[in-house]
Amino acid sequence: MSRCSIDRLADEIAKELTAYSQQAADAVKDRVKQTAKECRDELRQTSPRLTGDYRKGWAVKNNFESRQDIRQTVHNRTDWQLTHLLEYGHAGRGGTMAGAAKAYPHIEPAYETAAGKLAQRVKVKLGK
Repeated sequence: MSRCSIDRLADEIAKELTAYSQQAADAVKDRVKQTAKECRDELRQTSPRLTGDYRKGWAVKNNFESRQDIRQTVHNRTDWQLTHLLEYGHAGRGGTMAGAAKAYPHIEPAYETAAGKLAQRVKVKLGK
């Protein structure tokens, strides 16, 4: 085998690895987007409801996206200040337990479900 054919073989291998890497990144990005939307929908179903505004406020925000990476956040755009209070509960006036609000855990269960789904979907898509 000549030096030229070895260089061409190395170039072809590098090109195929780059193409596979991009396909894998695109597949993972698609799964992240899908899972974030499902997490948002689950939060809309399981959030506490008084007027319905809190439930309707859940949204997906695209924080960053490049060819190889994506970062998305599921957040409440209308009543963000209530998320911690509703998730964990809080004391009443003056720090007493009289009039305390109980916790309605809804964010952590949705997160756990979404994380498990995403891991499983990526494994299936990448064939692992």
